[in-house]
Parts: sequence; structure tokens; C-alpha cells
Amino acid sequence: MLSCKQMLDLLGEHLDDETAGDVRQRIVEHLGRCRTCTALYDSATKTLRVVTESSSFELPSGLSDRILDAVRAGHGSAPDRD
Repeated sequence: MLSCKQMLDLLGEHLDDETAGDVRQRIVEHLGRCRTCTALYDSATKTLRVVTESSSFELPSGLSDRILDAVRAGHGSAPDRD
């Protein structure tokens, strides 16, 4: 079982479809039981969709890393459900 912290550490790789099958399965299982991580995952996928479908602007270099750092920092204050 993945903890919420482990899930967040793997989120970028998962969104980029770079996780191995067994890890991907563990992520899917975690998302099936953790509403907080599911909300973060849904938000990240929607944001990526908007950004990739829009050609009207470019994101500053390193923005995705800063966003993930902010999510991790904010999530650190919430209790881990695992």
C-alpha cells in the first residue's frame, strides 16, 4: 500500500505515464480509497489538459516543479490516511 506521501512523490511520473505496471496498480488502488489524493490527481490532470490544449501561452521554466512542491508542502500539514 502506498502512503499519501509516496503517492505525491510518484504523481509526476504517473501523469507522464512513466510508472511501471506494478507501481501504476498501487497508485490506482491508493486513488480508489483516498479522496484527498484523488482530488489532487484530478486537479493535476485537468490543469495539464488545459495547459497542453492551449497554445496561447507558455509556462515558465520549472513551474510544474514549484506546483508539486507547493502541493507536497500543503499536503504535509494534513494527516496521512495510511
